[in-house]
Amino acid sequence: MSDMRYSNSIQWITADAAGGGLRLQMDWDAGEAVVHLAVPSASQAAPGIAHGGFLATLADHVMGFVAAQESGAAVATRRMTIDYLAPTRTSQPITLRARADSVADRTIMVSLAASADESGLVTFKAVGDYAAISSARRPPSDTAIDYDTLEERFDPAQVFGWVTAALKDSYRPAVVGAPVTVAVDVHDAVPGHWTFRATSRSLEAVAEEPAMWDVRFSGTVRSWRELVYGAKTAEQLTAAGTAAIEDPGGVLPIFLSAVTGGGTAGSTRDWPA
Repeated sequence: MSDMRYSNSIQWITADAAGGGLRLQMDWDAGEAVVHLAVPSASQAAPGIAHGGFLATLADHVMGFVAAQESGAAVATRRMTIDYLAPTRTSQPITLRARADSVADRTIMVSLAASADESGLVTFKAVGDYAAISSARRPPSDTAIDYDTLEERFDPAQVFGWVTAALKDSYRPAVVGAPVTVAVDVHDAVPGHWTFRATSRSLEAVAEEPAMWDVRFSGTVRSWRELVYGAKTAEQLTAAGTAAIEDPGGVLPIFLSAVTGGGTAGSTRDWPA
């Protein structure tokens, strides 16, 4: 995670950001998520002092990202406590540091401390208890999900994980005859090399580059999502230069049909393994 850098947007802060949200740059330093920001004046509860509700939501927002990165899944907040140790001044730079203290089967404990950059004074601390959301409790695959918004706010690797989990949930093994191996290279996520293997029993996804493949995809997480969800065709992506796709055996439509129900829905095909 040391190389991950991404921006997040808290949409309910509008007064201090031209784009309609508070932009946060989150970096990783020795296992800690680090966020630097000037507390917006719109968060005032008293003159020059940030509202505790704003700070609590900010802490939950950052700790939730840490929990999601550690678990590799979507998470839900089970419990969060915050201790306000000193006033947090508005329009002054502060630094938040958060780390996962423990990662169990489905529970991730995260702690956070915020300090004023000028004095180094810790103004508040928080502890969060987060639960990884199992596939059985995720929204149904036909639920409308605004991935365009998610891709603006979340690390591409996290979005890729959500898309992969959704593909597994919606996978239709009856569509596939002989196994199909798809090599996926995503340029903007870590890990960047994946193997998707579709069989008549299941869909497997492993973070590795296959020795042999039937289909090879190379592009961004967004272009992969657009392909597998049917938002754009392989021809459209390659023509736009946002992805390179090799399909020498012509089996990509079968794979897409199996994972999303699109393409040649209801048909099966056998070809040499």
